[in-house]
Amino acid sequence: MKTKFISLAAVLLFCYGFAQENSKIDSQMKIYSKKIDSIITSEKSKMNIELNDLDESFKNKKISSEEKQKQKIDIALKYEGIINEKVDNQKSDLEDATKEIVKNSVLGKSDYTSGFAQNNALFSFKDPKNTKKELLKAVDMNIGLGYIDLTKSASSFALGSESSQMKFGRSVSSSIEVRFTRQFGAVTSPVFYRFGFGYRGDTFAPKNSQIVDFSNNEIFLRDFDQGNLKKSRFTNHYIVAPLDFVFVLNPKYTVENGEKILDNTKGNFRVTAGVYGGVRFLTQNQIIYKNADDHRVVNRENIQDMVNNFLFGGKVSVGFGAFNVFVKKDFTPFFGDDVIINNKYGFQIGLELLYVNF
Repeated sequence: MKTKFISLAAVLLFCYGFAQENSKIDSQMKIYSKKIDSIITSEKSKMNIELNDLDESFKNKKISSEEKQKQKIDIALKYEGIINEKVDNQKSDLEDATKEIVKNSVLGKSDYTSGFAQNNALFSFKDPKNTKKELLKAVDMNIGLGYIDLTKSASSFALGSESSQMKFGRSVSSSIEVRFTRQFGAVTSPVFYRFGFGYRGDTFAPKNSQIVDFSNNEIFLRDFDQGNLKKSRFTNHYIVAPLDFVFVLNPKYTVENGEKILDNTKGNFRVTAGVYGGVRFLTQNQIIYKNADDHRVVNRENIQDMVNNFLFGGKVSVGFGAFNVFVKKDFTPFFGDDVIINNKYGFQIGLELLYVNF
């Protein structure tokens, strides 16, 4: 049964790939036909102008009937030669494009998974028939992972400071976002803007084997005295909306259909600056320990209040291809004034991976 299933999957995959290649060949044929029609229409229009001039000369008795007939044949032969030459050139281009498509099909090269090449993504599912101009608009999914710490103020950038009661290196932030990328200004502009939505989760691990106590409408750290503490952490979960501006540092250009445009199909160096906002939908405190009987105990508690519901901050990153190294700073505190914790503002540094491009 498994063999039949694998065989069926292989056949379907082959048919899908074959259909994609046929689709690309059909697209090339349509482009070729349009170009041929354009050549014939253009040259025929020029020929008709010369024939009209010839008729005028005959009407004004500047040339004889025999001379008119001779020149008419010469004009027709001239434009027949021009059309044939231009059609042959287009035919050569079509043959080269078709050979490349067939070669890629035989060798298994896929335009849908173009590595780092297309729009700086690891994998791309863009339609290979899209023009480079169309590729300047993108929808992508990215994954981010960073180390996070708490600082004293919105302007502080001190990671791993003594005043922080969280373990830097054990406290992490993860995110996944869907973003829409658009070019800012003309098609030659090296500036893009991105907007979207996603999820962010910030997990904090207290120092010195302490736990976070969410009791009596207060939040504070205390020592654990109910057994052998294995793990203590609390996580804030957010729905976030980022807005970024991307500046390409090494722009490359190409000409497509007579128009100069930015070529964004290759990996590029870039600097990104932006802001983000978020709404908290869950905070969970987790304590894992072994009790006096050496049994593993897991306590989970959902925290409804005492944690700020809104998040706002800024982000700066530098990157090449699919990778970005970023710094994020929260301008709003995680906790209110009644929370007995030294530092309350998030600050993180991490890696962002542009994973899939649609």
